[in-house]
Amino acid sequence: MSNASQAQPQLLSWRTVGAEVLEWTHHTLMMVGFFVVAAGVYLYVHPQTVLSLEKGVTQWVAARKATVEELQALGRQASATLQTPQVAPQPAAAPPGLPLTHPQMAVANWLSHRYSISPVAMQELVSRAWQVGKQEHLDPTLILAVMAVESSFNPYAQSPVGATGLMQVMASVHRDKFAPYGGPRASIDPMANVKVGALVLKDAIARGGSLQAGLRMYVGATSNATEGGYAAKVLAEQARLQHVVAGVKVPADAPVTAAAPVAKPPLPTAKAEQTASSQPGAPQAIKRSV
Repeated sequence: MSNASQAQPQLLSWRTVGAEVLEWTHHTLMMVGFFVVAAGVYLYVHPQTVLSLEKGVTQWVAARKATVEELQALGRQASATLQTPQVAPQPAAAPPGLPLTHPQMAVANWLSHRYSISPVAMQELVSRAWQVGKQEHLDPTLILAVMAVESSFNPYAQSPVGATGLMQVMASVHRDKFAPYGGPRASIDPMANVKVGALVLKDAIARGGSLQAGLRMYVGATSNATEGGYAAKVLAEQARLQHVVAGVKVPADAPVTAAAPVAKPPLPTAKAEQTASSQPGAPQAIKRSV
């Protein structure tokens, strides 16, 4: 058999394979085209699917962008941290008015234990009482005793007639005194309340002529009968504090002087306040009764 006759069957075999490949490719393209057309028809009939796909792609792009930006920010922060020299942390600043003297610290610790108040907060109140007492020429233990009896050192305490704060001051009556601190709303500010309360107490003592009479006027009572032992409770607490200042050991759970109920005086009207203030020595309803 010649060489030409041997090559002929091989040539026919390659042609057959090529034809089959072309036919398979043709059928594949037809199927792809069919699916494309079917998908187009489906999306045309259901446009909400297009919107859903578009929304999903948009969210994916936004999330990817946010992730990239976050990673870039972390990288910049890490780079800045490596380049910035480390600084040793500074100790926290001491509370205003500190350090206290040894007697003042003893008073703060005793009151903190007696009334279950934070030691740091009580130290600030004791410091403020000593500061205001020096300014207004009042015994700081008297200021602290009034706070103890009036509010048990609760700066947010409020009486039924509207007296507020540590020293239970009628902010509506003493607007002028709270004006430097921003008005009556400052009555719950411990620092402002102690200052204004001390001013009211000092004025009451001056008008009453004695400490007991001043305390009676401070609480709004008109006589010893309606005062209900208020002055006795304040003076008893002040005596305990003075003993603590002197270094005497005083039990923190010492009972407060018992007091009978006191009738609450009516709230003064603007006209009554003006009339009372125009009469020298006339008692004023400074605040609520206890």
